[in-house]
Amino acid sequence: MDKLILIPSAILGLTLIAIYCYRCWKNKTEFQNGVMINTGFQASGIVCGIFLVLSVFYPEIRNKISGLDIYIFVSGLAVVAVSLQGFHRDAIIATTMESTKNKTGNVSNTIDNTTPQELNSK
Repeated sequence: MDKLILIPSAILGLTLIAIYCYRCWKNKTEFQNGVMINTGFQASGIVCGIFLVLSVFYPEIRNKISGLDIYIFVSGLAVVAVSLQGFHRDAIIATTMESTKNKTGNVSNTIDNTTPQELNSK
């Protein structure tokens, strides 16, 4: 990884980890090593994502960064996953579990005719 990306990733990662440490201390919760490691990876992803977006508008940045193919691949997977989730929610779920109004005007589920009020009282 280029120093252009490594240094900002390290600075952001250490900052986010310091915030996490402070919140653990303040809330008296146990510090989790897994969260710390994941935060470091997320910081790198944030910095690389910013550079990828900027490289579209500034060709000089595109020429300076290299080795970001994994982030381009992961970004593509994220777009595919979000698009599939949206299609599933809007086109599949919405057409199989439509909500209707019953005689009292409450929204009910057509599968078992349970109103939200009945669900809350259970």
